Amino acid sequence: MKEMKMKLLLSLSLSFGIIGIGKSQVFPNLGGQRAGISALTFLKNDLSPRSAGMAGASVALPGDAFSMTVNPASAAANTHPVAALSSNTSNTGLVQSFLGLAIPLKDKGVWMASMNYLSSGFQKRRTEFQPLGDGSVYSADAMKFGLGYSRALSKMFSCGMNLNLVREQVAQYSATAVTADLGFLYKTDWKDLSFAVGLQHFGGNSTLKGSDLAVTYNRDQPTTEAYGAPTMFSMGVSMTALKNEKHRLIAAAQLNHPNDNAENIRVGLHYSFDSLFHARLGYKVNVKGEGITAGVGIRSRIGAFPFVIEYAVVPNSYLGVYHTLGLSLGFIKPGQ
Repeated sequence: MKEMKMKLLLSLSLSFGIIGIGKSQVFPNLGGQRAGISALTFLKNDLSPRSAGMAGASVALPGDAFSMTVNPASAAANTHPVAALSSNTSNTGLVQSFLGLAIPLKDKGVWMASMNYLSSGFQKRRTEFQPLGDGSVYSADAMKFGLGYSRALSKMFSCGMNLNLVREQVAQYSATAVTADLGFLYKTDWKDLSFAVGLQHFGGNSTLKGSDLAVTYNRDQPTTEAYGAPTMFSMGVSMTALKNEKHRLIAAAQLNHPNDNAENIRVGLHYSFDSLFHARLGYKVNVKGEGITAGVGIRSRIGAFPFVIEYAVVPNSYLGVYHTLGLSLGFIKPGQ
């Protein structure tokens, strides 16, 4: 028991030490002037309950049903088919949903398919002459369809990739882009120490198109500009700080380099009791309007099928509180 307390104290000290380093500006606060230069920003929302509860310090975590959203390389850890569903809501009234499926193959590879959808619902169309509405409605929708493949190349090293079709639409205006997610994960034998790098939403620019957009003197050239997706490069590390018959504690840290904002650091802890109850805590360093995050999860079974219900809360000083609720279900043959 004394050893358990010492390991817990060491993990907490390491996490808060990293926070202190970030706040003391050892990592320079660069890139803040780039804020707002990307399009398709709904892709930034974290739809993995485990990742959201740990402040996004997830690129080097062991694989789970939502791995395809944070690091496709870790999805290679799935040994049986698994489906994942999550929903992200905030005080703005917007709802963003995720649906994913991972299917392992006999050659140790894993195929992945996913869909990410955000909708504003129908709203009244208003004009300067009809501020209460002109009798018609419109909606704003954003969606991403992804196909991916993950493979363990050895006992310690895995890699993965997603190819995504992304589309945003507001009334009759729309923008479309193709992006890719890449991930690499290396796991050691010492306390499950893992290192990972990931590249999310890397792809071409998108341009807003519509039937009545203004044009320049060259009528084939619209006046709208092209904007890139919110690409992010991440480096992370995780380790099992405590592990015995009942208790397990994972500590993780991650450095993010987005193309449209300042560099930031994420740190998180994941505690599980008897693999049935999970609790998470995280902190974001150098992310405006956000800091502490938390989450819980419960694992059980429906007959022979294991399932996990998870929840995460992410306070935001600008948009209120984000709530992420997720459900994952495994499909295991009887006797496995």
